[in-house]
Amino acid sequence: MKKPIPDWLVLAMWRALLGEIYPSIRAIAVKFDEDSCLLIRYYLDREPIEMDAESLEVVATNLSASIGQQSVPRIEIDCQFDGGAIGSLDALDGFIYFRREYDL
Repeated sequence: MKKPIPDWLVLAMWRALLGEIYPSIRAIAVKFDEDSCLLIRYYLDREPIEMDAESLEVVATNLSASIGQQSVPRIEIDCQFDGGAIGSLDALDGFIYFRREYDL
């Protein structure tokens, strides 16, 4: 059974994402392992560009500044294009953000 993302981390992620959500982001998933290392993954509706990695770096920096390296000693970032059904995205340990998409 998956361990849920700690509430303190969800709240810190939401704060770190302020101003960093833009239309190309379909979802943001995270994985928080037993060594307190964090993976943040953007799922995009297009191929990743340099700006996407820069945005993730800002989020990682904001998060690290907010909670400190003792809580999360390592943050990995990943951007992926995925044009499949929104429900088929790998949630890792959970979604922090999920864009509403309609099947028109």
